[in-house]
Amino acid sequence: MHFDIRSRARPVLKWAGGKSALLEQLLPLFPVRFDRYIEPFLGGAAVFLSLNPSLPAVVNELNPELFNLYCVIRDQPLELSQLLRQHTQQYSKDFYYQLRSETPADPIERAARTVFLNKTGFNGLYRQNQRGLFNVPFGHRKKCPSLCTLENLHSVGERFSAAQLLNSDFESVLAQAGKGDFVYCDPPYEPLSATSSFNSYTGRGFGRAEQQRLLNACISAVERGASVAVSNSTAPFVIELYSEWDIRKIKARRAINSVAQKRGEIEEVLVLMNV
Repeated sequence: MHFDIRSRARPVLKWAGGKSALLEQLLPLFPVRFDRYIEPFLGGAAVFLSLNPSLPAVVNELNPELFNLYCVIRDQPLELSQLLRQHTQQYSKDFYYQLRSETPADPIERAARTVFLNKTGFNGLYRQNQRGLFNVPFGHRKKCPSLCTLENLHSVGERFSAAQLLNSDFESVLAQAGKGDFVYCDPPYEPLSATSSFNSYTGRGFGRAEQQRLLNACISAVERGASVAVSNSTAPFVIELYSEWDIRKIKARRAINSVAQKRGEIEEVLVLMNV
């Protein structure tokens, strides 16, 4: 098996839709053998970080702040750790909003800002408005939560050093997939209702046209010999879209929601295409 749930590298961010808690359900459904791993929607990177580091991998993150963060973790983990320690000492409501209002040009400062806002904002949300500005309110914790450990930053950085890290549209990444590849897609989910839509992690949204474009790109990858697995919600649109493929139900726990009553167990799907 090319995956190991006990991997010492752990996700750096608390990420909506992150797969850390679902690895025990997901990994047994993935192929036992493949030559290369491809992930077009990296997000919190839980699945990628459970991958055997000796296996070739191509991972992609369109969100520029996340992409920058992973580049900094790969190239300058010590400097990032030092700046995050400074941010921990400065923790306050005023400092949070000051940092949120800034757009640092320095990559390390940008990366530290991303981690700090994610860990100290309201309920770990990462949300941008249509102008691409982070707009999550302060989390009002009495003290600063742990932002990172240098050991984990080094472990995550080693994983990215051994992989090809891209900042591209998912379709161009899927176009690389062929025989011997396993592709795992974890796109922004189709909302279960008109009022539950939350897929603006980049400020651009991910509508039904993008969901259809994703399916088409996955089918093309399968036709070239790749194995593909796609996570999504149980929305009727998704079930209909992937009706010709093997749809498995997964029990998930929604830990990130602005309304406490809406956090809890929920069902989602894993679509297996030529797996």
